Amino acid sequence: MFMIFGRIKDMIIATLALALPIIYIMGRVKGKAAERNRVLRDDLKTKEKTNDFYKAMAEHEDDPSTSDRGSFIKRLRRDGL
Repeated sequence: MFMIFGRIKDMIIATLALALPIIYIMGRVKGKAAERNRVLRDDLKTKEKTNDFYKAMAEHEDDPSTSDRGSFIKRLRRDGL
């Protein structure tokens, strides 16, 4: 009777021992994909911020309020860089 339970226990242990490397590799692949997605999202967010910055710069490109120093300083204090 104890021999049957011992064999079942041995089979379970062997199955888990064989499955462990597979589980490890699957986790590495999934983690790599998640990290790549995080980097791509961060890159996209940075590009959107850059685009917004250049759009704001284009709006103020022909701004006549930057013709002298005083108006330039007022605009900087109001809008920032």
